[in-house]
Amino acid sequence: MTNSLKKARSGQMVVVSALVIALIMTSTAMYIYDLNGNFAKSNTSTLNYFFNLIKTGSKHAVVGALANITNAGPNETLSANLNRWKSTVEKQYLLGTFVQNFDLRSTTPYYSGVYVDWGNSGTGISEAYVEFSLNVSGKEIEAYLSYNINVSTRLNVEGFIMEISSGIKKVTVKCTLFNDGQPALAKSIVTYYRESTEWLIPDDANNYSMADYGNGTYCAIFYVETYASSIGISSQVFDKRDILVVANTTCT
Repeated sequence: MTNSLKKARSGQMVVVSALVIALIMTSTAMYIYDLNGNFAKSNTSTLNYFFNLIKTGSKHAVVGALANITNAGPNETLSANLNRWKSTVEKQYLLGTFVQNFDLRSTTPYYSGVYVDWGNSGTGISEAYVEFSLNVSGKEIEAYLSYNINVSTRLNVEGFIMEISSGIKKVTVKCTLFNDGQPALAKSIVTYYRESTEWLIPDDANNYSMADYGNGTYCAIFYVETYASSIGISSQVFDKRDILVVANTTCT
């Protein structure tokens, strides 16, 4: 069911954009190095700032891949994206030799670093987890960095029905969105309801309305003609990073 509702649009542009941003950040780090003239003589804060840029660039690469995967792209997008990022990092020769490696988490419930669960329990999860290591060696520096990147988009959905009159029911759907465990704003939300074997989008004919509380919580209200005691609900949400997450539940 969820696959039939999944938008089959390409996330390739998202992937490319993320890598361009990551490359710009690395170039910024090289500029900082040039200003200092000699990395070995630069202070600890400059070194830490450089490593933070590498970590931030890595996160952009993971975010771009997850956006692609949840937009009907293959799981292999993550490793392909990270290999491009690895190549970008290792081409920075000004400080010495760069060797970056990554390991895609494969323990349950992850597969090749990705965990997507859009079930019927009222919760949807789109997540990626990667472990990185970076070795920098040269005449004036020896440094090692290890870090983990965990990108997650989580959606909680609750639904309720109130009978207004015989055959007319008011449906209330509450959506709560999280990015990396923190409340997050949505880029777009589409809510479906099930009528017999079809999934329909409520519109003006259903007096559809959506309230945005500004804290990652949204509330949709609409009316349907039905004598059923329960209604299936599916909410599709794109977060601000273009990562798609879907959550399904039953309103009673």
